[in-house]
Amino acid sequence: MLVQKPPKNTLVEEMIYRTYVGEGDYNKPIYGDYETIRFVRIDRKPKYTFDGKGQKILWNATVFCFEGLTTPLPAFKEKDMLIFDGIEHKIVSAAVFKEPYVDQIYSYELGVV
Repeated sequence: MLVQKPPKNTLVEEMIYRTYVGEGDYNKPIYGDYETIRFVRIDRKPKYTFDGKGQKILWNATVFCFEGLTTPLPAFKEKDMLIFDGIEHKIVSAAVFKEPYVDQIYSYELGVV
């Protein structure tokens, strides 16, 4: 049994994806080619944490990508780059959700700063 996904017409946003390749001179990150990812949902609500030193931001936005709807759907990982709203964002959290009862990806939930 597969869990129902949101209607495709609700995934109205797109972004540009660049995979993290490694580090170059002076620890500067190196990224791969630009790839447009369509049919995603972006929630632009920051998440904060509080500690003894004050407030820290965990991520600026959360991006939702669904298997079978988002095209293409790469295997996202931390340190990859997403570009939307004209701003480069780095993935700091790449949660993978699987379908119940089958070993199949349901969606990715990406926290970006």
